[in-house]
Amino acid sequence: MPPICNINAVIQCPHQGGIAKPVPKQTVVNIGGAPALRATDMPGTAILPGCPNLPTPATPNVPCSVVVTPAMPASTKVFIQGQPAMLSTGLMTTNCVAPIPNGARVSFPGQTTVIAAS
Repeated sequence: MPPICNINAVIQCPHQGGIAKPVPKQTVVNIGGAPALRATDMPGTAILPGCPNLPTPATPNVPCSVVVTPAMPASTKVFIQGQPAMLSTGLMTTNCVAPIPNGARVSFPGQTTVIAAS
């Protein structure tokens, strides 16, 4: 069973350069000393500069700057204020021109003690 993510999670764009910085959308439930993330918290999360997916004369790429989909799969057993908990196995799509489906991924969940079923 994978760990539940908190706001200290490290989430990388599919090109392995940009890092998404989650902002807590709930502050009632803490896991590992920080607000827990819900799968639905991720859309609209900014990706800090660093994505190497830059435009070239041959490709109209844009660097990843925002997460556009909820993290899936989410927990089917743990809910936080009515929304499924975000798991370390969650994958998300970003805004790049040719999005890599389910490309953004969690490289560290922010804590490793609390786990949940997906």
